[in-house]
Amino acid sequence: MQADKLDRPFSSIESSIEFMQILGETILEATKELDQEYQLALSERQERRARGIALALFKLKTLNRHVYRSRRELNDLRMLRRLILNERLSVEQLIATI
Repeated sequence: MQADKLDRPFSSIESSIEFMQILGETILEATKELDQEYQLALSERQERRARGIALALFKLKTLNRHVYRSRRELNDLRMLRRLILNERLSVEQLIATI
């Protein structure tokens, strides 16, 4: 990786959108894993552990909502930038952003 990319990983809206996409996917994976752990804790009657996992699941769901909203805002900013700078999109590119 280039030194410039390490110094400024979010130098563009597109790189920020990509990061948010990866973060969203990671949150979903973690949620699935914690769901399984939660079910296991309930079946083993580990109430305190189940409550802790339930709280972690709540926080992950809250974070996921924020990430989703942020992705929408970044997409809006990207579209506004394109309008302001008169960047034309092909039909295929426009469909890919939706």
